[in-house]
Amino acid sequence: MARDSKTINVAFDFLCFILVLIDYLVTKTLVYGTTDKLYPIKQGFFCEDKSIQLPFKEPWMDYAGLCALTYIVPIVLILIVESCNNWKRSGEIDEEEEESFGPITIKPWIVSTIALIFVFVFGGFLNEIITDLAKISVGRLRPNFRDVCRANLTQIDCQQGYISDGMCTGDEYNVKMARMSFPSGQSSLTMYAMLYLAFYIQSAVKTETKLIKPLLQIVVVSLALFLGLSRIAENAHFLSDVVAGFVLGAIIAWLMTFKVLKLFAIRIHKPKVYTLLPQQSTQISTED
Repeated sequence: MARDSKTINVAFDFLCFILVLIDYLVTKTLVYGTTDKLYPIKQGFFCEDKSIQLPFKEPWMDYAGLCALTYIVPIVLILIVESCNNWKRSGEIDEEEEESFGPITIKPWIVSTIALIFVFVFGGFLNEIITDLAKISVGRLRPNFRDVCRANLTQIDCQQGYISDGMCTGDEYNVKMARMSFPSGQSSLTMYAMLYLAFYIQSAVKTETKLIKPLLQIVVVSLALFLGLSRIAENAHFLSDVVAGFVLGAIIAWLMTFKVLKLFAIRIHKPKVYTLLPQQSTQISTED
């Protein structure tokens, strides 16, 4: 009965993952694969607004490179650390029993590794979905909007103040992207991945030294900060966009590690006690 219940729970988890994956693919296709579907709210601007008149700069990291850094690198590191930890435990006398999922039996360390990666990717997809929906809901103009929009100033009456119709003559796809400044997607995704990795390092990496783990954690979190802040230098985001992305990514990383995965709880192994005598609880006498 317990095995059947475990199999059902795994099936429900897999179904939730598939639903989020489908939502992720649909959102990415409609937002970034078309020029008219899931279009962000069209915010207007003032002609004298200098904050959106910065020049356009090509980003030094494309989405493929971002995914390689935020998904592939942490997954590879998790596989390496879990394999090394299992190799170190292989010399122990008592081996943990294999876990059964219906007709399939899997070693516990493999189950743990799959759970770590499964939840990590699940949280990453959720993070990107929330970020993209926030972008199209807010429709904040990027700092380089005017350069990308290439508004036809001959058709704009700047004397009327707020311009609700930009009269953009630039590439339609680029104009759509220029209306999706808040929050920063690169900041939220990198902070999520690197903070998840920092929590994992604290939980899984076993070392006798005191400085290796904090050094690795500082490196990965600093990498997330650098990649997020670089978007300001590229005139693609405002500081508030980047900070909002950092906060969103940090919240989802915290939820995935502490609330969903309970990362630190599963690492506490109670030592087995072998005895022929019955175990009795020790009570402190309160008699005078």
